[in-house]
Amino acid sequence: KCKEEFAKLKHKRAYKFITFKIDQDAGTVDVLDLHAKTDAFEFQMVLDKLPADEPRYLVMDWDVENDDGCQMSKIFFVSWVPDTCKAKTKMLYASSKQALRNALEGVHLDHQATDYDEITPAEFN
Repeated sequence: KCKEEFAKLKHKRAYKFITFKIDQDAGTVDVLDLHAKTDAFEFQMVLDKLPADEPRYLVMDWDVENDDGCQMSKIFFVSWVPDTCKAKTKMLYASSKQALRNALEGVHLDHQATDYDEITPAEFN
């Protein structure tokens, strides 16, 4: 399901962002939220999907401007693991990150954040 929805983001530009969560009981990474590209978007919507006390993975289709002034779309993989998480949870997300990241072929850049100050629009430009 994760790869399927990511493919829609990558190839069809169907989503602005996707959030993922580890289901610790099932031992799987599940799609949690999909934000359609056609919906209104403000960066605060991304932050609203990142709880202050729970980790998430996030894939975001972000528009950037290159040095020549041309608009480009970049796909970011974000690992959100707040400092307030338990050590066991932090270790689970750290050990699972690379497997998910490798499964999502076509991500341009990685970003790690532990606090809301580390996930701002400026971080992605």
